[in-house]
Amino acid sequence: MHLLIKLAVLSVLTLFFVVGIISISQSETIDDLVEREALFYLKFTDTPFSGELEGIQQGRISEGKKQGSWLAFWVTGQLKSKGDYIDGKKTGPWLLFYTNGQLMSKGNYSEDLEDGDWLYYFRDGTINQQSSGIYKDGKKLNSN
Repeated sequence: MHLLIKLAVLSVLTLFFVVGIISISQSETIDDLVEREALFYLKFTDTPFSGELEGIQQGRISEGKKQGSWLAFWVTGQLKSKGDYIDGKKTGPWLLFYTNGQLMSKGNYSEDLEDGDWLYYFRDGTINQQSSGIYKDGKKLNSN
């Protein structure tokens, strides 16, 4: 009987260890999160999320805000966008792509707004002169 109790305890401890390892190695995806008041939370929690995301959006979230290098993909697996975040806002150079892999636009962001030279492209790769130009605070100032 004593041996059966030891085996039962050992089995339960092994199960907790294996489940713990699996949950530690699991990564979150954007679908596991909800956004409230510009912060990301794991579903059914009230603490801003911190951790790495994998899947259709890949990057790091710290205290509910996107931070650092960020990649987003179309459902086909094709790259959709590439850039950086600081405190949840796009910053620095960004590249955006069509579903066919063709470059859609490239330029810089400052505080989540287009800032500086931006080039926009049509799906066939030709430059969209009407949209391209110099931007300040997200508004186009003039054409290139």
